[in-house]
Amino acid sequence: YHVDDILAVTFTNKAANEMKERLSELLRRPIARMWVGTFHSIAHRLLRAHALEANLTPTFQILDSQDQHRIVKRLMKESNMDETKFPIKKVQWFINQQKDEGISPHKIDAGYNFFVKQSAKIFDLYEKHCQANDLVDFAGLLLKSYELLKNNQNLLSNYQNKFKHILVDEFQDTNRIQYQF
Repeated sequence: YHVDDILAVTFTNKAANEMKERLSELLRRPIARMWVGTFHSIAHRLLRAHALEANLTPTFQILDSQDQHRIVKRLMKESNMDETKFPIKKVQWFINQQKDEGISPHKIDAGYNFFVKQSAKIFDLYEKHCQANDLVDFAGLLLKSYELLKNNQNLLSNYQNKFKHILVDEFQDTNRIQYQF
């Protein structure tokens, strides 16, 4: 085997660093080029390499949780949503949950649930804001990477042929989008 044939993913930076150390010791050679890291870091690497195909610019920015919170808060204010009835953190959690399940705003069936209906509205505005401003949040890293591969058969085949060995640490803990990815 060749080190470029290996893809190893895990959940935390700590576990990823441990994995890198062990591989380095085992293989007794530099592993900097290897695809070893967290789901998010691997997805980030993929999006940086194929930004244009993912409808991003090569200089796209990554939002952290606080950035996301500020944007959701502003969008809620602009939409006259009452923070006391719709806590920002709950709406933010709702958005990330949908993304982790691979659900886009227009696919949400709110039924008679007013919270879901309002949150889906903010989710839609949030996604449009991110797209217009070349922003990707943590949940979006995985979702956009998955969609990039799903919608680009040549790219998918390229990576399927590239990686002969895939390790998913703690596989049983993957959410839907991590599993699909």
